[in-house]
Amino acid sequence: MGTSWPPYVMYDAERYFGLDIDATTHIFTKAGLCISFVKLPSSARGITELEKGFIDILPSASYNDQRAKIAYFSAEYRRERMRLFTLSTMVEVESLGELFNQGYLFTANPGAYYGEELASILRIEQFKENYFEVASLSQRMELVRRGRVDFLIEDEASGIYYKNRLGYDTLRLHPYVIHDNGIHFMLNKDAFDIEQVARINRAISLASEQLKAIELKYQADLSESLSQPSHF
Repeated sequence: MGTSWPPYVMYDAERYFGLDIDATTHIFTKAGLCISFVKLPSSARGITELEKGFIDILPSASYNDQRAKIAYFSAEYRRERMRLFTLSTMVEVESLGELFNQGYLFTANPGAYYGEELASILRIEQFKENYFEVASLSQRMELVRRGRVDFLIEDEASGIYYKNRLGYDTLRLHPYVIHDNGIHFMLNKDAFDIEQVARINRAISLASEQLKAIELKYQADLSESLSQPSHF
């Protein structure tokens, strides 16, 4: 079964590695299903390819009703916190809408779902001009560093990892949390039946301790990277 390249993954021209690679491999092995990974440029492309049947599994997926129309969702296998990285204001706010109302510009990953608060804001026509989707995380960070946009919307752990890995030391983590949610597999409805989805969910449940160990390993690696000097 073909599995798309999720955002919480790294690639060094020879192999895929990272939290979602390890978690996905462990879960589907335990479920008795063989998989291979395919690199795709963005979340939007992954969802399109899944809907067309060109891939079977999309890891690292947040649930929403629109996505549930085109795919089965597995049980949650980890959690994710979406945050704001910025060189601009660090003033605490009560809502994301306050920052949009102040005219700040935002960049994010195409096709990613960041929660209903942002989705509701982007239904307002005037705010769409404040929001720019760019597929490459390093390019999104560079837009913030150069002052082209004010905020990068990104998963907290991956954003901190890449900001330090790429030497973007001046980017700061704004206190506001955009979205704290469970992460699932999106499963092609033509490739999976209900019994197979149940097998995957059982594998997730049985692997809870191993999945926590995998997550702690990458958290430790992240902490170690933060203690080392960064290079551009």
